[in-house]
Order: sequence, then structure tokens, then C-alpha cells
Amino acid sequence: MIGLFASGLHASEFLAKKAITIAKSDTINDDTYIFASYGKINGTVNGDLAAFCYDVNSVGDIQGNANMFGYRVDLHGRVERSARLFGNYVNSNGDIGSNMLILGNEISVGDKAIIGRDLNCYGAKITVDGTIRRNLKISGDRIVISGTIEGNVDLEGQSILIVPPANIKGNLTYTSKKEATIEDGAVIQGEKTWSLPEAIKKSEKEKGGISIFSIILRIMLFMMAMITGLVILALFKDHTVESSKQIIDNFWITLARGCLAFIIFTVGVIALFVVILGIPLGILLISLGMILFYIGKIYVAISLGRYIFGLFNRQKIHAAGMELFLGLIVLTILFQIPYLGWLVYIGAFVLGTGAAVSGYVTMTKKRQPIAGVSS
Repeated sequence: MIGLFASGLHASEFLAKKAITIAKSDTINDDTYIFASYGKINGTVNGDLAAFCYDVNSVGDIQGNANMFGYRVDLHGRVERSARLFGNYVNSNGDIGSNMLILGNEISVGDKAIIGRDLNCYGAKITVDGTIRRNLKISGDRIVISGTIEGNVDLEGQSILIVPPANIKGNLTYTSKKEATIEDGAVIQGEKTWSLPEAIKKSEKEKGGISIFSIILRIMLFMMAMITGLVILALFKDHTVESSKQIIDNFWITLARGCLAFIIFTVGVIALFVVILGIPLGILLISLGMILFYIGKIYVAISLGRYIFGLFNRQKIHAAGMELFLGLIVLTILFQIPYLGWLVYIGAFVLGTGAAVSGYVTMTKKRQPIAGVSS
């Protein structure tokens, strides 16, 4: 891990490295944005924190809001305002001054956690052992509650278990195919209301609402694309930067190379599948194409973010992580547009593939020795 700060830093910080640590003795006096494979916050941030990491851990003091994205997210420190956590594994055992929102696969709110206002959780396996000063809302598959909730509790899940020393001071309303298991010693001071999920789903469909799991899926896909981009930047920074640069500097050549690569992939796969012995190679080629299909939008997102930043200030250079973040937001919005979204996705694949090829070609030319010059 790398300590990057001295005490009393000023101005917004945009940090993009493989590993970033804010040491316990460090103080950042403004908003902080972290793009890294591993992020550790031990010190104080006198502003908002936004972290996009494969693995991010905060035990420090955040005076503003905390927005943390990662495959694994751990929050054990203090957040003065609201916290929003997104990840596959999310563990919170900190002190949150206002509201908390968590989206993930496995979510744990520990017994030392204190949420100053409302807690909203959406995921698969969710455990709440801490103290919630106001209301709790959970939507998931398996839900276990043993904490203290001073307001109302609204649950939707396949399996709901409430165990001691749970203390729900408001009403308990839940939607499930089977009745919740409430063990002896768990206290529910308000009314209990149970409803079956079919009625709820029908009501949502009639209202034309968007499924919460659809929203979760979109956020998770965005998050995974962001993490993948950060990993690629960390491992292959020179090629990634050069590839995204080619989209802006040599757009039509890059697009042409992408179309050519697409044709070669298509013809190659068909030819290999015609020959029985070539089927394994055909499957390998398809797998490679799918990887390029996914990675291609990373190159496009970085170049798109760079172009948008350039519209406002061509002189200022932004971190590639910030360009990636902005570009992915724009692409995610475009992907959701009916019919046009698919065209944008295919275009991003073709252009991104061409960028990968162009980046490789350009870097190879730069590394070739000049004729007549010996080393």
C-alpha cells in the first residue's frame, strides 16, 4: 500500500493508482475521489468520499458523504452524513450520521453499527445486527435481523428470520411466500403485517414501475465495468491509454480496424465450426471475442470521458479513472434507450476492438528502433 498524503491537504483530490492509502495521520480538507485496485482510508476526509476499487476499506473519519464501489466494501469508521455502498460483499460496522443505502450480494451490518436515520438494503443474503435510529427497509432472498430498529421495518424476501436480541420498536411489515420466523426473545412492539408476494408484483406491474432488482442489476453491471476498467488501467495502463487515444486521434482508421476484426472473428468462427476438429479453436475464438466485446467499451468510455472533459477545458488533464467513470455513465444511459441502445453497444464493441488493435500497432511502431541507429 502507498501513503499519498501529508497532513492538511487542500482542494479536491483525484487519485488513480494500483494501491492507495490515506494514513491515520493524514487529513484531506476537501472532496476525495479514489480509483484503485485496493483503497484504504485510515485518516480524515473533510468532505465527500467517492471510492471505486476492487477492495476498499474505510476505518477513518469522513465528514461528508461516503460513496463506495467495489467487489468487497468494508466500512468501519465514521461518516458524518450519508453512506452509499455497492459491492458483492459489503460489511458495515461504522457510525453513520444520516441515511445508509447498501446494494450487494452478501450484506452484513454489524452489531457495532449505528445508522442515524434510515437504512435501505437490497441484495441476496442480508444480516442486520446494528442499531437503526429510524426505519429499515430490506429486499433480498435471505434476511436475518437481530439489531435494534427504532422505527418501522419493511421486508421483502424468500426467508425472513428475526432473532434475539432484536428489538423492533415500530411496525413490522413483510412480504414473503412463507411466514417469518420470529424466535422467542425477539421483541416487536408495533403491529405485524404479512402479505404474499404475488399481490405486490401485480400492483407494481399495473403501476408500470421498474423492478428494484432491475435497478440493482444495472448498478452492479456499471460497478463491475468500472472495476474491470480500473484493473485494466493498473495492469495495462500504457496500452489502455494509447488505445483510447486512438479513438479520438484516428477515429475512422480505428473504426475500420474494428470492422475488419469483427469480420475476421465471424468468418474464422464459422470456418472452424465447419471443420469438426476446429470446434475447440472456434469456442476459444468466441471466448476471445466476448472478452473484447466487454473490454472494448472500457476504451470507448475513457475516450468519451476525455472528449467531454475537453469540451469544458482542453488544457486540464484528468486522471484516466475519472474519464472512465464519466464515459461509463454516458454509455450506461445510452444503452438503456430502446433500439438505439443495442446499436450503441455494437458500435462500442466494434470501435473498442479497433482501438485495442490500433493501440497495439502504435505501441509496436514506437518501440521499433530507427533504421541506421544501433543500440
